[in-house]
Amino acid sequence: MRGPSIRHLFVYGTLRRGGSAVAERLEQECRWHGEGKIRGRKIDLGEYPGLLMASGPEDWVEGELWALPEDYGAAEALLEELDHYEGCHPDDPEPHEYCRIVSTALDGEGARLWCWTYLYPWGEDGLRA
Repeated sequence: MRGPSIRHLFVYGTLRRGGSAVAERLEQECRWHGEGKIRGRKIDLGEYPGLLMASGPEDWVEGELWALPEDYGAAEALLEELDHYEGCHPDDPEPHEYCRIVSTALDGEGARLWCWTYLYPWGEDGLRA
């Protein structure tokens, strides 16, 4: 699902503020929405984390919410760059380590937002879930 209807991005690892050069681009092009959380589990993959699907009601991952650029073309270009960064752009070699999905996040005030985020689909044992 791609398109202008999803206007937010949830980040939990190297895309958080100060986490990478690409994170700096988020700060320049997006509007900070605030801290948030998403249903899931975060695992340590060494140099960066991965987000797994939640396995129970207590599974939440804290992170940041960003409002994507208002201009549709700018938002799509940014998402394309992020897909390359996460190794899941259609031009990247298979198998992809991550996939960009639509999920629901809770912002700091408890409001639900549709957002893009990057899922690690391989499970804790490195096997595709």
